[in-house]
Amino acid sequence: MPVDKWGIPLLYPSKSGGFEWFQLDDIANDEHFHPDGMTSSGGGSFTIHFSGPTSPDIFTDRSFENTNSIGGCNMDFAQTASRGYIYKPNDPRDVELKVIVNIQSGKDGGLSISGNTGRHSGSGCCSGFDYMINMQYLDDPAIFRFRKEMWHVSYHTDPVTGEFTLPDVNFKLQGHGNIGVGFIRYNKKDGVSSGKDSVVIELWMNLDPDNNPENWKMMKRTEDKGGWGNDGDKCNGAKDQIGTWGGPKYRIKSNDSSATMVFKHLSLREIDPNGSFDDNPNNPPPPDQPPDPTTIQGQFKIQWNVNTIGASSCQGTGVGGGGGGEVGNTKFYTVYTDSGTDSDKELSDSSTFQNRKRLVMSPASSSSIFSGKIPRQIDIPLEKVGTPTTPDIHCKIWNSSGTVVYDSPTTIDPSTLTTSYTKQIFDFSTNTHTLVVGDRIGVEFTGTSSSNYVIASYKGTSTANTKYYQYEGTTWQSKTRSLVMDVWE
Repeated sequence: MPVDKWGIPLLYPSKSGGFEWFQLDDIANDEHFHPDGMTSSGGGSFTIHFSGPTSPDIFTDRSFENTNSIGGCNMDFAQTASRGYIYKPNDPRDVELKVIVNIQSGKDGGLSISGNTGRHSGSGCCSGFDYMINMQYLDDPAIFRFRKEMWHVSYHTDPVTGEFTLPDVNFKLQGHGNIGVGFIRYNKKDGVSSGKDSVVIELWMNLDPDNNPENWKMMKRTEDKGGWGNDGDKCNGAKDQIGTWGGPKYRIKSNDSSATMVFKHLSLREIDPNGSFDDNPNNPPPPDQPPDPTTIQGQFKIQWNVNTIGASSCQGTGVGGGGGGEVGNTKFYTVYTDSGTDSDKELSDSSTFQNRKRLVMSPASSSSIFSGKIPRQIDIPLEKVGTPTTPDIHCKIWNSSGTVVYDSPTTIDPSTLTTSYTKQIFDFSTNTHTLVVGDRIGVEFTGTSSSNYVIASYKGTSTANTKYYQYEGTTWQSKTRSLVMDVWE
């Protein structure tokens, strides 16, 4: 995989002719950087002392620092979305921003990285629209959230992911030493509907960048397809406006009244999220590490297949059914991959377990991320207790009347499960049914033993505009937690 001048990998290919910036060793002399709160710099690192709202910024066009978006604080969301930028036509839109940070001290505990935004001038300023990753660094373990600042100041936490912790980050960030943080934002073409893009935000981290500079991992992602925020109409947009436009300003911000953080290796690049490293001329190899084409290609295939949305030229088609089907499909909601399992739930048609046979998800309104989708593959972690042997486990779609409209040709022999969770892949590649409000999709096991049975899981809270049910006896029982599964379209 290509790396930058510090040996840090480029997570996505650069956009051909797009903006690229790697900080100067002495960032105080860097024309793209606004050093709010900076107390020292040099040797590739710089120290920020936060004292209340403090925001060192990156400007892709430094002239923007003394001006504002088109329309200023009255920026019109509808017009901005139509033209695709807030300041100039070359405003970056799909970006990768990375930094190494050492949070040395603080007492209020919040750090955010955000873009693509404009001026945050006064109350009610529409040019302050922003997507951000927020980290609560005094919590143990650290707490994260994706946020949308619809206008300055109106914050909305992502309703799908909410506040979350990460299995790999089982510590507080303050005092941990250097960590790498990556903010990635890009448009997904037709992600909402034909002709209407969604916006994807990804959190990447490297928990030991000093010893393993290439060990970056995508920790969490979310997709703004609507339903996030309720006051965008103030700026002549949809109430849940999706910010599909580019902008020239990116922020590192904390409201901590007493925090000191040391940063280094700050970089910002405009990316092509659907491109290939092999085909992109903008990815410079490190001057003292000539790239090995064979090594780059091999590493790229693994990284890209795991982390990109949609197929690339190296991926192949993918058809589900357990043969690496994720490669050719697009995951539009996940619980298992991102967060693992949480609350065990037994499946057995026995009175011991309330004759529970099914765990399902159901779109509750047309605003559900599942509504209007044609599932192509379902991944559900399952385990067994005892030695269940029959019948097979099914994954199905039922309509609101309880009639089966699709039964995956993949069925699972319960005896092949283990006593710990393993991902079971159900092929939906022949499914033609589009999910509508009231449909139910999930797992079914109708064995009758109270000592030999199957277990699935819930996790977190219900997804926005989506309901979850258990089928017990002949009745659907509503649940407030999400069924743990990955769904691919």
